[in-house]
Amino acid sequence: MRPGQPGGGIGAAHGEGARLGDGVGIFVGTHVNKVDGKGRVSVPASFRALLADDSTFFAFPSFIHGGIECRNAAFMEALSDTVEGLDPFSDEQDHLAEAIFAASHSLTFDSEGRVVLPEALREHAVIADRAAFVGKGKTFQIWEPTAHKGFQKQARERALADRQALRQRPHQAPHPGGPGENGT
Repeated sequence: MRPGQPGGGIGAAHGEGARLGDGVGIFVGTHVNKVDGKGRVSVPASFRALLADDSTFFAFPSFIHGGIECRNAAFMEALSDTVEGLDPFSDEQDHLAEAIFAASHSLTFDSEGRVVLPEALREHAVIADRAAFVGKGKTFQIWEPTAHKGFQKQARERALADRQALRQRPHQAPHPGGPGENGT
């Protein structure tokens, strides 16, 4: 959604991408779509609208949970700069490059708004016939729907147990072009 288009404001319905007053898009909601026998799945229209300038995005297995992390090219370039800034012969640099870049796949929309989820990503997330696209603000993830429901329940329980994490903290402006600017 572009600013000024219907549904493109802060009042976008639950489950749609939304553009804030400054034009920054955020991914919200959980959308479950069917995966066909070839591994193709429709990316939610609201997510595609937020990625309108990028017909390709990058996906890699999360190394902290069972989902698939999805990021845009700008985020991946900034992340590459960060990793390259580490000692090139350090274990930390090698591990991050292996966990993210070596495992990443570029996914491009077809004419119907679908992408092909590579087998390695489907295996990581244990995705068979349905995939949940989960908005995470400036990024999104892809999950097996039942696994995501369990993860979401645990996350909510942890958040309720630790209400301090829900306090609004002072906003720090991201570095221009850095991963915090618009990660997906």
